[in-house]
Amino acid sequence: MRLEMASFVVRDVRFADRTRFEAGVLEVNRDELRRLILDGGDFADVAVEVVRPGDQVRLIHVIDAVEPRCKLGEASAFPGFIGPPQVAGEGRAHRLAGMAIVSLGEAVAGEPTYWREAIVDMVGPGATASPHGSTINLVLDLEPHPRYLEPDRPGAVIHNIMVGSEFAQRYNRAVRVAELKVAAYLARTTAGMEPESVQVYELGPVAASLPRVVFFYQVNGQALYGEHFAGDAPRLIHPNEILDGALVSLRSNMHASYRASTFLNQNHALVRELYAHHGVDLSFAGVVIYPNTSDNMHKKEAMAEAAVQLARSLGAQGACSSYNGGGHPCVEFMLICQKCEQAGITTVQLMPESYGTPEDAGFVYFVPEATAIVSTGRSTHGVELPPLPRVIGGQEFFDLPDAPAGSLRVPYRYLYGSCTNTGYGQLAGRQY
Repeated sequence: MRLEMASFVVRDVRFADRTRFEAGVLEVNRDELRRLILDGGDFADVAVEVVRPGDQVRLIHVIDAVEPRCKLGEASAFPGFIGPPQVAGEGRAHRLAGMAIVSLGEAVAGEPTYWREAIVDMVGPGATASPHGSTINLVLDLEPHPRYLEPDRPGAVIHNIMVGSEFAQRYNRAVRVAELKVAAYLARTTAGMEPESVQVYELGPVAASLPRVVFFYQVNGQALYGEHFAGDAPRLIHPNEILDGALVSLRSNMHASYRASTFLNQNHALVRELYAHHGVDLSFAGVVIYPNTSDNMHKKEAMAEAAVQLARSLGAQGACSSYNGGGHPCVEFMLICQKCEQAGITTVQLMPESYGTPEDAGFVYFVPEATAIVSTGRSTHGVELPPLPRVIGGQEFFDLPDAPAGSLRVPYRYLYGSCTNTGYGQLAGRQY
């Protein structure tokens, strides 16, 4: 597979009477964009705003973020959501670099909110912690159609406390479709233009003496080619598929700090880092993605065995492994490390620290073979956020007693993408 990523750097986003990209400025016709979003009938209204790094603005109730991308031929930048589920990772993609489309808004009937809150500050320590405090953000403040807000309808019943009601699942998917349509629409403004740069991603031949390295990527609440990736079986994919829109964030009821947004998958830092070393000091052999399994230990063991077997079939001598956060997912994560080490595959793990006190090691489950761990920060550590005069996304938090515009002391878990397992975040942990 050969993927050419053509970058058009966005230096500002402004509203205008037409939508176009020129000299680093993306001009957006707000009414045109609203019509595109409202066309599907899932939203009663949408407010479209632009916020920039340094603005005195706080975003709350954040759902997802995506980088504007398009493919100018028949292929889709987001197969399975807009366009057929064709395999991604080949051809040329156009990206509007330096900006993100951020969707946010209130919950719908039967949508769990105990992990739903997500904050992005555009200034101060909150901006430093979240990847989207440094991007120019086109914000979609979405108002659900009234049918999604009727708690007495059969579709509002919660059958699964993690993903919520049928309404909640249907609405969360509609949000993704809307933001992805906007992403592709805006990126197409670059048609016929010369990019500032083109990055080629291709696993070309390398010296046989270089160690072969595989990446184990634990995913939760994400869709692969439009379908929720779940079950008990890992899957081998090409790293280009991740960078090219095959994985889309689908679930909002997750700790904000852990959520691997669509944007973070498109710009997956660990995948890009392994690519940078490919042919230099390692041979990047591929990516094994695996979902969370049930609380059945037998199934966890079987999942880990199958994942490591895929790595062995690739001739892997080394591995990177990332943990999605939470309780049960830590078991599979650690078992994969243990089985890799026992099979002679040296493993480095990337994980957010989560539970306990500052004196606690932060592990839900641990194996003695886990000796090389990179922390992406402790999500339970507190951070002070200053008062900000403007809040977009809602009038009050889901589960915090504070006024959204006031000064806050919150754990990092509320800051969107702050402890992401994609390696894109700004936080780390050190052992002294």
